[in-house]
Amino acid sequence: MSSTVWIVGAVFAGLIVLIIILKAVRAKQELLAGDEPEALEAGEPAVNRGELAAVVASSIAEVMGKDVTGLRIVSIKRAE
Repeated sequence: MSSTVWIVGAVFAGLIVLIIILKAVRAKQELLAGDEPEALEAGEPAVNRGELAAVVASSIAEVMGKDVTGLRIVSIKRAE
């Protein structure tokens, strides 16, 4: 057999292994998704304001092409 056949076979085997791993990870995530905190079940949003501000600041800084330290988040309001 030529080396090309071995390479193609190895690529397909790698893809099959990757699919199996991804399906196992998804199954684990779905299993863990059933264990939601009681605050979320009661309808109360579980928001960490510090993390939210950090994500917003880093996103804005990336779009503007500036450093995050040069931005200051004054307020965050929910858009409905």
